[in-house]
Amino acid sequence: MNFTELRACLEKDGWPIEDVSEATLRSCFRGGGRMFPVFIHKEPEHVTFAVIPFLRLPEDEAVGDVVVDRLLRLNREMNLAKFSVDEDGDVVLSVDYRLEDLDPSEVRDAIDVLSFYAEKYQPEMRRLAASE
Repeated sequence: MNFTELRACLEKDGWPIEDVSEATLRSCFRGGGRMFPVFIHKEPEHVTFAVIPFLRLPEDEAVGDVVVDRLLRLNREMNLAKFSVDEDGDVVLSVDYRLEDLDPSEVRDAIDVLSFYAEKYQPEMRRLAASE
């Protein structure tokens, strides 16, 4: 699947799509009482679907350590998705696929996995991050 076909697949399924750049699309979904931005970014050999930001890492180092510790444990429990932290301190929830192997069912799976884990873990992670 190429990036144009990926975009068409998302649009066919009713996702609002905005071009951010030649290699990045933006969409969103509502879950847990908030809107989650989803970015779809193409690299030469893979595509990343990511909720950015899922959460902001707390400034208090001790609280941040608790949050990061929990994110690492969740990474071992989750299927397909992973948490990471970017250089701005934003927690990112993402799914990666090889672009050449991608098919429409995997595009749907990627979005479903992100929305499932975002809704499942958002309340807990917000409580942890707010405990400073």
